[in-house]
Amino acid sequence: MHDWEIIASRDPFLGVISTEELRASHINADARRRFYASGEDDIARVLAWFDVDFGRRPVEGQVLDVGCGVGRLSYALAKVMPRAFGYDVSESMIRIAREAAPANLDLTTQLPSGPFAWINSYIVFQHIPPREGLALLEACLDRAEPSAFISIQITAWREGEPPSRTLLERYKHWRSLRTHRQEGRTIDPLIQMYEYNFSEVLRTVMSRGFSRVVLHHTGHGIHHGAWILARRD
Repeated sequence: MHDWEIIASRDPFLGVISTEELRASHINADARRRFYASGEDDIARVLAWFDVDFGRRPVEGQVLDVGCGVGRLSYALAKVMPRAFGYDVSESMIRIAREAAPANLDLTTQLPSGPFAWINSYIVFQHIPPREGLALLEACLDRAEPSAFISIQITAWREGEPPSRTLLERYKHWRSLRTHRQEGRTIDPLIQMYEYNFSEVLRTVMSRGFSRVVLHHTGHGIHHGAWILARRD
């Protein structure tokens, strides 16, 4: 079973944003409302950046939310675009997202074919190993319309990065993950963080016709990266 399906089946909202009020044992209606409202705030911020950085924003066509989880951003995207698609590897996440999905939002565990006028992803690629993440990024960008927008957040470095793990440390880490995959264990250690080589990320973006790229810094604790905003000419 994929780790994200384990996370989704035990603690789906915590798997999206790691705060105690979103744990399955704590979450209530108010916390859930704030969770989805935060998605609208994030999308409003991205649209404002589009206005400033490119002098326009996407308003027509289809939008793709990559790693949509329980629909936090997908619901918000469906309010500003005619049709929205949410993609996630976890069927349990998709099942929750479908509970209150608007009529113009399609949710799936298979990457939709597009084409898309806007491709969005936030706090997703940082949990995907870079080789796998870059392949997913390529597949998504290949589904972009000729004048598409993208807003994709990716991590690049961490503060005070420890030296490379020894063979014994890697083995202990693997044992810890295997233990926490067992039923009844907390899912926190399964939510792993990865850093990307931004030269490879920008090559992937620019080689697909996104020649003007704007970066906005993101910081989550010790982890740093950027929103990558771009538009095809």
